[in-house]
Amino acid sequence: MLRSMLLAAAALVSTGATAQRAMNDIQVIGSHNSFKARIPTAAMAKIRAAEPRMAEGLDYYHLPLAQQLDRGVRQIEIDIFADPEGGRYASPKSEAWAKAAGETTSFDRAAMLKPGYKVFHIPDVDYISTCVTLVRCLGEVNRWSRAHPRHLPIMITINAADTPSQRPEISSPIPLDDETLLDALDVEIRSVLPGKRLITPDEVRGTAPSLREAVHTRGWPTLTAARGRIYVLLDVRKAVSDVYRAGHPSLAGRAMFGWYADDQPESAIQIVQDPLVDGERIRRWVAEGVIVRTRTDAGTVEARSRDYAKANAALASGAQAVSTDYYPGAPDPLHVGFAVTLPGKAMARCSPVRVSGGCSLQP
Repeated sequence: MLRSMLLAAAALVSTGATAQRAMNDIQVIGSHNSFKARIPTAAMAKIRAAEPRMAEGLDYYHLPLAQQLDRGVRQIEIDIFADPEGGRYASPKSEAWAKAAGETTSFDRAAMLKPGYKVFHIPDVDYISTCVTLVRCLGEVNRWSRAHPRHLPIMITINAADTPSQRPEISSPIPLDDETLLDALDVEIRSVLPGKRLITPDEVRGTAPSLREAVHTRGWPTLTAARGRIYVLLDVRKAVSDVYRAGHPSLAGRAMFGWYADDQPESAIQIVQDPLVDGERIRRWVAEGVIVRTRTDAGTVEARSRDYAKANAALASGAQAVSTDYYPGAPDPLHVGFAVTLPGKAMARCSPVRVSGGCSLQP
């Protein structure tokens, strides 16, 4: 009788039943610069004339966040800019170019005049977002999530390019290595995603001595417990990450996970830009219990040549979040038909590194 019960349990695991899975056992398709709207025609013409290579790299954009989630995207990226007084980014140079050409844009100046974190790609250049503030972006995700309560956990990567660009035409952002700004960031996140809506470092760490030890030993919450919920990763330069964890060992009390060296007590999630170069490192981390986000394409390069080598490497690495600018149904301004999915055109599956038998998942 005991033997038959053990065999039945083993069969349950090998067929990929999700009841026994953890949230890091999955692999999903995500999007990069998920908020990015189309650059106005007149502004793009100016950029292309001045810097053709920059224009090529910026020639993509996305559906609104809820529509991406409808298509199975389960990792999104939001670029943020601190604006505690409001109005810092309310008069972008590219908007003036567009208006001078008689072009109507979706730029929301009224929202830009209010205090709070703003969302766009590059000041003055790639300045229009499908959700202009962090609160709006998170609100879109939260509304979609509540309407689809059994969805796979959604990873939100928050990225901040908060140093001067050295280009006179681009306004300098406010540096984020300031505890008050990072505390305000946590407050904005929790204002939209309160309580159990967020999977937090505290929940994952539990009673373990450190966050790193928790993910390497006890592991992440079960997939069942993580469904219908959201977790956030702060992707910033080291000085900002260090301020974020100061006074918060293993990110105690913080709303977000961070990107830290893998020997640090706060380490739980890693970002790897090129799976062709670092595929083995990704596989090692994934096998050890770490969640990894990687990319399949960048700057329209792979799309223009229809090169899937990086995408194939990302999928084979087992990385839990595989980020692209070209999920199914994404806008295709280049008309190249480049699209990234998992095998069988799926948007989610079990990680091939963590679940050798594979499985199918409802995203």
